[in-house]
Amino acid sequence: MLSRLKALFRGRSVTIQGVGKLEEGMSKKVAVGDPLAGGTSFVLCRVNGELFALDDHCPHEDGRIQDGPLADGRFAVCPLHGYKFDPRTGQAHEVSCRKARTYRVEQRGDDCEVWY
Repeated sequence: MLSRLKALFRGRSVTIQGVGKLEEGMSKKVAVGDPLAGGTSFVLCRVNGELFALDDHCPHEDGRIQDGPLADGRFAVCPLHGYKFDPRTGQAHEVSCRKARTYRVEQRGDDCEVWY
């Protein structure tokens, strides 16, 4: 019973395998579950050797943050209007926009766990 209560406060988690291969300054899109039944998608980004997860919905006009190379090696980009987001904080860079949602990530060897 206690473990179920703890899970409610932590949120759901998913293990993503093979992220140890994600290079510095790169990002990878990950879809979890059925999008019509409460699934989500996010972008895993490697910045300064650490992994960060950023919701792939751009808070500006609901564009999709792209995967691939990060701008300046550290910013995830929404191609709709070129908005850049810091995957460490979700903060928009050099524009006035709400923060993008971030998720907790713990890397364990070549895999990671993301709470969403």
